[in-house]
Amino acid sequence: MNYRTRTLLIGGVIGAAVGVLAGWLYFNSNVKVDATGKEQLPVPTAGDALKLGLSLLGLLRLITG
Repeated sequence: MNYRTRTLLIGGVIGAAVGVLAGWLYFNSNVKVDATGKEQLPVPTAGDALKLGLSLLGLLRLITG
């Protein structure tokens, strides 16, 4: 296995782990329980999604140098 393939594979595994962790943190910090006992997540607004996307792009720019 060459370095490029190994780097992409390791980056994909790390990215998936970070994504699962982010989802878990989002769920645990924002879950609401209604009167019937069901768990519900509030829907993120378009502004929140845009802020997150731009933050991720900025992070990628920092990583790639």
